[in-house]
Amino acid sequence: MPADQQHPLTPEQKLAASLEDTFNQHGRTLTDETTADIFTISIGIARTMLEGARHGTVIDDGQHRELDALYTGMLQAPGLLSE
Repeated sequence: MPADQQHPLTPEQKLAASLEDTFNQHGRTLTDETTADIFTISIGIARTMLEGARHGTVIDDGQHRELDALYTGMLQAPGLLSE
């Protein structure tokens, strides 16, 4: 997913590259199906915790929407890396 002058990386691609770099530092890659599945499960757990924070009034609905959108964006990473 390298960028060039005519096709710079989108924010989503930059996030995917950043996440991939973190996984690479630990000897993993999000292009591996098992690793990607575990990543997806982990994000799902985080989203469940976020939902609990909203119901527990730790965060309001607007904050929940913003944070959940970030998690949803992260879920795109494995697919973007395999393009």
